[in-house]
Amino acid sequence: MEYDKEINNYLDYLSSQKGSSENTKKSYQKDLKKFFNFLESENIDFYKIKRSEVRSFLAELNREKLENSSINRIISALKGFVKYKKRFGYIDKAGILEVESLKTKKYLPNFLFDEEYSKLISFERNNKEDYRDAALFELIFSTGLRVSEAVSLRLSDVKNKNGEITIVGKGDKQRTVIYGDKFKTALSEYLAIRDQFNPKTNSLFVNGKGGALSDRGVRYILEKRIRETALLKNISPHGLRHSFATTLIRNGADIRTVQILLGHSNLSTTEIYTHLGLDELKDIHYKYHPHGK
Repeated sequence: MEYDKEINNYLDYLSSQKGSSENTKKSYQKDLKKFFNFLESENIDFYKIKRSEVRSFLAELNREKLENSSINRIISALKGFVKYKKRFGYIDKAGILEVESLKTKKYLPNFLFDEEYSKLISFERNNKEDYRDAALFELIFSTGLRVSEAVSLRLSDVKNKNGEITIVGKGDKQRTVIYGDKFKTALSEYLAIRDQFNPKTNSLFVNGKGGALSDRGVRYILEKRIRETALLKNISPHGLRHSFATTLIRNGADIRTVQILLGHSNLSTTEIYTHLGLDELKDIHYKYHPHGK
């Protein structure tokens, strides 16, 4: 495609200057290719694009019956690319940066209540997979880690850390998550049998072949455990993260504190983080999360 080189240059910029994750870069690449494929199909020059042609592209997205959230993601990727090009003299004559995002439906996040989580984690520990899965679920439920963060952990990240793990999350931002005795016990039991996987990696969580466990692998494991425990609620791995946040809020934790623990990146999160020290976060986590003790 004619614009492949420019897209790749932008993706390199996202890595080197913005610290964007691989998943973010893949999404932006997919969305930008969709836009430039449209331009090529209509014989439109990006450097001469008109407002009416931008509207035609948006109309095409609507004809494809994409969700508003998907269209907004594409708009965001395109705006980011235009801002990048402006650094090199590009003039946004078509008003791409003025395109407004569409209203999206607000969905309540799917999560587990305490008794539902207890049922999920109730399977017997008879083999190495049982101990691994219990530690994995307890980690996400007790700390609110993203699945990508959980599977990227190394052994060195969790050994002798005294209830803390330093995470490098979205946008290459660093934060500390806190856990209690529930995860300490599950982790200790898993580490005691981890060598049975014949691991070929220093990743904390490994698959049956000894390699690093993937995001997709976590989804498969969770779906399997849901079937085995006959849990009536079907949730994704991200639902365990929602469960962490919901449990804290339902038990009285301040929502701004929860934002810090989740690593959400916005102005209010940044402001409150400068005022709350790690010791205070530990106290709140200990007080309001049932597995924080």
